[in-house]
Amino acid sequence: MKYLVTLFWTIVYGQILGYIGAALTSRSDQPGLALGVSVVVGLIICILPKLLQPQTSKKG
Repeated sequence: MKYLVTLFWTIVYGQILGYIGAALTSRSDQPGLALGVSVVVGLIICILPKLLQPQTSKKG
C-alpha cells in the first residue's frame, strides 16, 4: 500500500512541477512527459531502498 501512495504523490508532484516548469520556461505544458518522468522517479524511489539494504549473512 505504501508503494501505491508513494507513486500517487510522485505523480501529483510531478504534474505540479511540470506545470510550473513549463510556465517558467514559457513553453506549453506536456502532461504526458511529466507523467512519464514522475512515474520513473517514483519507481526509482520505491526500488532504491531495497537495493541499498546491507546483505546479512548467517555464520554457522
